[in-house]
Amino acid sequence: MTKPTQIVRALAIIPVRVGSQRLPQKALLTESGKELFLHTCDQAKLARNVDRVCVATDDEKVANAAKRHGFVVLHTSAACRTGSERCAEAAATIPCDAVLDIQGDWPEVDPRDLEALVAQLLERRAVTNTLAAPLTDPQALANPNVVKVVRGRNGKALYFSRAPIPHVTTGSFPILRHIGVYGFLRETLLTIPKLASSGLAEAESLEQLRFLENDIPMHVLDAQGDPWGIETRPDYDAFLQRLRA
Repeated sequence: MTKPTQIVRALAIIPVRVGSQRLPQKALLTESGKELFLHTCDQAKLARNVDRVCVATDDEKVANAAKRHGFVVLHTSAACRTGSERCAEAAATIPCDAVLDIQGDWPEVDPRDLEALVAQLLERRAVTNTLAAPLTDPQALANPNVVKVVRGRNGKALYFSRAPIPHVTTGSFPILRHIGVYGFLRETLLTIPKLASSGLAEAESLEQLRFLENDIPMHVLDAQGDPWGIETRPDYDAFLQRLRA
C-alpha cells in the first residue's frame, strides 16, 4: 500500500553555513551536547503548525549532523549570498504555502512565536513577517551585533539597523531588537534572489533591508519568548550557561 504524501502548508527551513567571521565554525560547536544549529531545528519541530523542518546547507559536516538527528537536508549552492537566498533555493523544490527562514544561530527561538508567524502567513495577512522584543539594556543597544528595528503604526517594519534606532532626543520611546526569524509566503520568497539592491543591505550587512528597498512589506510581531542570537564566543558561553541553568 502506498503511503500517502504529507501535505505541506508550512515549511521551516534552517539555513546553515559555516563561514562565520565573528565565531568560526559556530554552527558545528557541540559543547551543549549537539551542534548549535540542531537546537534551532528542535525548537522548530515543536511549532504545532509547521508541517516539515529541513536544513539547507552546502556543507557536508552540517548535512551529516542533520541527517544523524533525523532532519531532511536540502543541498543548496555555495553561491547563496544570504540565508533567505538559501531558503529560496531550497523552497523551490517543495510545494507549500508558507516558509519560515529560521537562522541556525538562534537556538532558543520560541515555538509559540513561530506558530504566530505561520498563522499570519497562512491567513494571508502578511507576505513577509518577523519578530521583535523589547530592548532596555544600554550595552545591548550599543552593540552592533544586536540588530534594532523601528516599526510603524501599521505593524510593519520601517527600518532595521545595527546602530541604536530610533535616536531618542527627549523623553522615552520603546526600543525593539530584531529576532533572526523571517516568514514568507512561498511565492514572495522565490522572488528574493532576483531583488535589486541600492547597497543599503550590504552597507548594514542586513539582508532584510533588501526586502524593504524593493517595497516588500514586513510585519513585525511581538515575541513572547526572549531568544538571543549567537554571534560571538561570549554569546555562545552565555547560551551554555542558560542551558545548564
